[in-house]
Amino acid sequence: MHSSLEPEKMEENSQQGSNSLKRKSSEIDGDQILASVSSPTMVESNGYELKVYEVAKNRNIIAVLGTGIDKSVITKMLIKAMGCSDTDKRLIIFLAPTVNIVKQQCCEIRAQVNLKVEEYFGAKGVDKWTSQRWDEEVSKHDILVMTPQILLDALRSAFLKLEMVCLLILDECHRTTGNHPYAKLMKEFYHESTNKPKIFGLTASAVVRKGQVSELERLMDSKIFNSEEGKGVEKFAKAVKEGPIFYDPSPFRSLELKEKLETSHLKFDTSLRRLQELEKGSFLNIDNKFETYQKRLSIDYKEILHCLDNLGLICAHLAAEVCLEKISDTKEESETYKEWSMVCKEFLEDILSTIGVYLQQEDKNSVDLQQNRLSAVNSGHVSPKLKELFHLLDSFRGEKQKQCLILVERIITAEVIERFVKKEASLSYLNVLYLVGNNLSTNASAQKTQIEIPNLFHEGKVNLLFITDAVEEGFQVPNCSCMVCFDLPKTVCSYSQSQEHAKQSNSKSIMFLERGNPKQRDHLYDLMRREVPIRDPEAPNLKSCPPPVTNAHGVKEIGTMVIPDSNITVSEEAASTQTMIDPPSRNEQLPPCKKLRLDNNLLQSNAKEKVASSKSKSSSSAAGSKKRKELHGTTCANALSGTWGENIDGAIFQAYKFDFCCNISGEVYSSFSLLLESTLAEDVGNVEMDLYLVRKLVKASVSPCGQIRLSQEELVKGKYFQQFFFNGMFGKLFVGSKSQGTKREFLLQTDTSSLWHPSFMFLLLPVETKDLASSATIDWSAINSCASIVEFLKKNSLLELQVSDGNQCNTSSDQEVLLDDKMEETNLIHFANASSDKNSLEELVVIAIHTGRIYSIVEAVRDSSALSPFECDASSEYATYAEYFNKKYGIVLAHPNQPLMKLKQSHHAHNLLVDFNEEMVVKAEPKAGNVRKKKPNIHAHLPPELLARIDVPRAVLKSIYLLPSVMHRLESLMLASQLREEIDCSIDNFSISSTSILEAVTTLTCPEAFSMERLELLGDSVLKYVASCYLFLKYPDKDEGQLSRQRQSIISNSNLHRLATNRKLQGYIRNGAFEPRRWTAPGQFSLFPVPCKCGIDTREVPLDPKFFTENMTIKIGKSCDMGHRWTVSKSVSDCAEALIGAYYVSGGLTASLHMMKWLGVNVDFDPNLVVEAISRVSLRCYIPKDDELTELERKIQHEFSAKFLLKEAITHSSVHESYSYERLEFLGDSVLDFLITRHLFNTYEQTGPGEMTDLRSACVNNENFAQVAVKNNLHIHLQRCATVLENQINEYLMSFQKPDETGRSIPSIQGPKALGDVVESIAGALLIDTRLDLDQVWRVFEPLLSPLVTPDKLQLPPYRELNELCDSLGYFFREKCSNDGVKAQATIHLQLGDVLLTGDGSEQTNKLALGKAASHLLTQLEKRNISRKISIGDNQSSMDVNLACNHSDRETPTSDSIEIQSIVIPVIGPINTKKGGPRGTLHEFCKKHLWPTPTFDTSEEKSRTPFEFTDGDEKRTSFSSFTSTITLRIPNRGAVMYAGEARPDKKSSFDSAVVELLYELERRKIVTIQK
Repeated sequence: MHSSLEPEKMEENSQQGSNSLKRKSSEIDGDQILASVSSPTMVESNGYELKVYEVAKNRNIIAVLGTGIDKSVITKMLIKAMGCSDTDKRLIIFLAPTVNIVKQQCCEIRAQVNLKVEEYFGAKGVDKWTSQRWDEEVSKHDILVMTPQILLDALRSAFLKLEMVCLLILDECHRTTGNHPYAKLMKEFYHESTNKPKIFGLTASAVVRKGQVSELERLMDSKIFNSEEGKGVEKFAKAVKEGPIFYDPSPFRSLELKEKLETSHLKFDTSLRRLQELEKGSFLNIDNKFETYQKRLSIDYKEILHCLDNLGLICAHLAAEVCLEKISDTKEESETYKEWSMVCKEFLEDILSTIGVYLQQEDKNSVDLQQNRLSAVNSGHVSPKLKELFHLLDSFRGEKQKQCLILVERIITAEVIERFVKKEASLSYLNVLYLVGNNLSTNASAQKTQIEIPNLFHEGKVNLLFITDAVEEGFQVPNCSCMVCFDLPKTVCSYSQSQEHAKQSNSKSIMFLERGNPKQRDHLYDLMRREVPIRDPEAPNLKSCPPPVTNAHGVKEIGTMVIPDSNITVSEEAASTQTMIDPPSRNEQLPPCKKLRLDNNLLQSNAKEKVASSKSKSSSSAAGSKKRKELHGTTCANALSGTWGENIDGAIFQAYKFDFCCNISGEVYSSFSLLLESTLAEDVGNVEMDLYLVRKLVKASVSPCGQIRLSQEELVKGKYFQQFFFNGMFGKLFVGSKSQGTKREFLLQTDTSSLWHPSFMFLLLPVETKDLASSATIDWSAINSCASIVEFLKKNSLLELQVSDGNQCNTSSDQEVLLDDKMEETNLIHFANASSDKNSLEELVVIAIHTGRIYSIVEAVRDSSALSPFECDASSEYATYAEYFNKKYGIVLAHPNQPLMKLKQSHHAHNLLVDFNEEMVVKAEPKAGNVRKKKPNIHAHLPPELLARIDVPRAVLKSIYLLPSVMHRLESLMLASQLREEIDCSIDNFSISSTSILEAVTTLTCPEAFSMERLELLGDSVLKYVASCYLFLKYPDKDEGQLSRQRQSIISNSNLHRLATNRKLQGYIRNGAFEPRRWTAPGQFSLFPVPCKCGIDTREVPLDPKFFTENMTIKIGKSCDMGHRWTVSKSVSDCAEALIGAYYVSGGLTASLHMMKWLGVNVDFDPNLVVEAISRVSLRCYIPKDDELTELERKIQHEFSAKFLLKEAITHSSVHESYSYERLEFLGDSVLDFLITRHLFNTYEQTGPGEMTDLRSACVNNENFAQVAVKNNLHIHLQRCATVLENQINEYLMSFQKPDETGRSIPSIQGPKALGDVVESIAGALLIDTRLDLDQVWRVFEPLLSPLVTPDKLQLPPYRELNELCDSLGYFFREKCSNDGVKAQATIHLQLGDVLLTGDGSEQTNKLALGKAASHLLTQLEKRNISRKISIGDNQSSMDVNLACNHSDRETPTSDSIEIQSIVIPVIGPINTKKGGPRGTLHEFCKKHLWPTPTFDTSEEKSRTPFEFTDGDEKRTSFSSFTSTITLRIPNRGAVMYAGEARPDKKSSFDSAVVELLYELERRKIVTIQK
């Protein structure tokens, strides 16, 4: 920019090529610019601001500014100074890290300078601007205010150049670190520029470490304006005058009122939960919405309690009014949400009514503080704390512009005090405004409010401003006379911020403290001790301040801060106040750390850390939730440990024999023996299991065989056998390679002691086949043969010469001819270690001496030899096998004319415990393309002389292949038995199997045929029942709300999680799939290690928040080599409930009570409490009316011994008796829940956990019980006195069992809750009357509840059924709802082939309307033979046949279908190129346009040499190649098929096919891909 006083120079510069994009500054400011800069007195500034400005004109600086310094003044002066400079560059760019600050700064700069200013951020569409658009912006404006990312992107795209900029201002420049756009901007462009702009950095953040100072200065090419240059910030900031105001504890005892408020909260919270249970699963986000309302109810309750404790009854009443107004402003379309909102509203109305009782009617909203101050405090209307605040403010009356800034903890405090002030005549002199939190900065009006606040203060329109410590950064706190900390700051950040705000001229910092409260005193001392001062970067590191000393007044002093002792007298308090206001002169010698100022940006940084910390805490407090994932260790099976490894005299083992029997005759497997030091439990050491192989089943049985002793020599051979075969089959026998730069060695020649650990020490050895089932004689012939092979491989120098060194064999050709001739004469085959007859080779076990792989021989290939053409797809460079081995391994074959051996390779271990064959049949739908195809066997072909013969039956190899799965199951049972021993339930005639325990600790994420879900469902109801009985009998005087709260605290997931982790239960949970390839036997080298990166050295993981996360991408159940794995927090709670269920199944309530006691659930109650309960009700004075109860007893077929129990069970609270059914309903709810769950569990043993949950939900709900009441005419006995309830019952009776036109039973209204409650209360009364005889209660209630829903008659809600059906078939539907306040209309569209099906529904609520629309659609689908029951057994192809059959009946395409054929081409993308991204993009597109889910067909190709794949710059190799073909059926366009490129895994091949398909669709102009 140029001054208009220098036109000649300006013209000269323009001729030399100055920035042509900018207009001349004479057109902008003229003489005003220079005049304004020449007269600094015209600028409102103090000395420090001028000093910063003078330094910033001359060099790059980072200005550290405190609260008292106005950065806008410095910015304004600097901009005007740069505007009149003679530089060619004219552009000024102001960078701010957030959009809110960009808007605020742009507004301020516009108001202060006469230049063209514009703001830029992402929401303006800047990302899509072209170079031409940027040129226009630059030509029109002088100052660009933007976020750093916008500038960074513009520079990277060459739309802007740094050479065009004369001044670059960075607000909050302390962020210039790491990967922040500020740092990238400086690194990528500023430091690379040859013509750099001037840098002016602004920060209010203290630089704590010297290393940060130098790094910040280096990156920004600037110097921090330190205390030496600026003479210290404290020079310009006035000392803060401090003084406490003490208030007395409240004389009003509100315990009774608080109990009533608590009861009300619990009551309405329970109502909200019940409504949620009724609507569960109705909407996709219903759980989140429920949490919102539940949280709102809780927050309102806490806000009212806070006002009651801190401000008094009047303000508590006002707080309830404020909350009620907010909930009344909430608009909800859904009837369900309206009901929830109504519950919150009724709660607040109830609170208002309850508090109103404690306030006289005329005193609810006002009290004369001038006349009745003491009585107002004594009555609790006003708290002593609030009284002292008004007393302080009253002392300011009459003073001009006596503005006060009041710091409060909560928004509600500011809101209610504002209302109080407006309604109290004696406080009319106060003009209140409150500014609270970040919510103000979300809209333009809020930002305008922030800007106008200083003006309002200056003009005297506002003299009382309430703020919280969460005020948006960038808000300029106005000057004030007094800073009042009404609420004690919670954090160091809040405390320091309050002190900063007070550092104005003649300002006071006043803090409210409760007299005699040591907690507040200690907390304040801690805040001042931990306060972080701003540090001069050149000053040495300062150690912590000295400990406090006590002065003569009993006051603790820390630097300039003084804490009064809470126990001193009033006169002493006055003295301490004087001490705090006028600090002693000794403070002058305190270290400078106490004199330096704390920067606001650091406080904001700390505030953000506080928020993050609070989030972490909330995450930590969510123990037992699904969202939280926790890192846990894995408990070791003690039975697998051993100390025999170093025994020189041998060892004694317990032997357990493994026998294998195949369902295919002729398939022989060798028996094995497991040798352990420990004795296994009977049900662990004697067990059977099924192993599922491809097209066959092997039954494995384990049986004990007594003790066996092995000598030291036998131990060595046994270890050799185990290491040799397990490494040869599942690992590797040769370690090291040239490519890794390590020597290639035979594993058993190296030190393998690290592979044998005492915590995992056992032997698996073959058994002689002739043995009886009860004995296990070790097959030493096989073991000795293995030992001889080991010695052969150790001593064979030829192996080292040929394989390790790569040298050629020196065998002479004469010898080769001789051997060939001999071979022809004797018909022998020469192996590396022996010769064998050519006719006895089949199933011979061999090892390849050059690779260490173990094979079994299939046959000798006729007419083949090492001189035959080499058959391998990727090996055209090798002509023959001999040439291959020569070039690849440096081996010259001695017998190249011998026939090649056709070899069967040993397999990697597989999970044989799950029947994947059956699973594949179920998953035969082509949407996954998973129809299992028979894969051809791939055989290896090798010359015999590279094979060493092992005299071990092939049956041994086949059995070894089974052992990982057998040992995994056995280890799991050992752990279950170990847990059973810890629980130690010693009850007569009680036993629980290890299998039951194992089921209770196995989650659904562990792919087994069993899981804890069914037991968890049962255990949940058992725990709820026992806790309810215990509380009901233990606390006869507590109401239903109090009992519900206590029960919830017992049975909640968070409590169960706490108890379970105290018992280390998390280590026993099995939540991950068995990974056979990672299972290793003792002595086995792992091919697939997963090194621990968890940051902990022990197997057990402490319960520390740093090991908690809510990251959705965390892999659950996959453990590292230390056994650490991520577990869903709720799984720990579920495991506790499942164990309770398992113990109940095995031993009834007695056993489950023992399990609960072991966990720490203290619900064991005295049986005499039942007798006492019956005695209490028997003593109640009750005169029955004629046949009042007889008829009811006849209906339920039980005569009560304590009649009053039944009377209480049918009495509604509206009768206004001293009793009602609420307590009995609390008990009966758990009784029926438990009895029905137990019935379903025992009746439907083969029903899966998901269907069990649906069955229980269908049977146990208030609506079902309401229908039971009507069906059995129990409703007529309900004693009530409420007109509303009477009308609801009558309306329900009239609509009862009215089927709609579709024939489906969808009730138009729900039954009144009271009808369901009375059924539950009768069950509770019956339980007490029968002295807790559950069987008797079930005999009474089973006929009343009949017919209970059965699995074949289970009807899901229509909407859910449609959703599940479409999901299983790969179809999407679109729904639309509207509600005019009278009726709700719902429409659902489903694209089925080329037909668009439409379902309509009209009902009172959106939910019911959607249900009816879904019902119509289901009827249409059933006509096409498509239903949930049919689709369970059908695959997609059968459905296609059904569609084809109905082709002639196809409807005319509707407008939605025709739209696809129109000119408008739908847009897809952009395509996410990450793994899974293309599939996700296509899925979302299909969902949006109602196209069916695409299907995939995949082919796999395997090779002995690796395939090489290239994906961009990344290269991968794999021995498998997958190619997928995708089929997409487009409505009214037919099917489109396209094949993708070959990929190393199946899912990547899916992505490749999707990408190719999308480009093909774009070529056909069916879609447009967004770039």
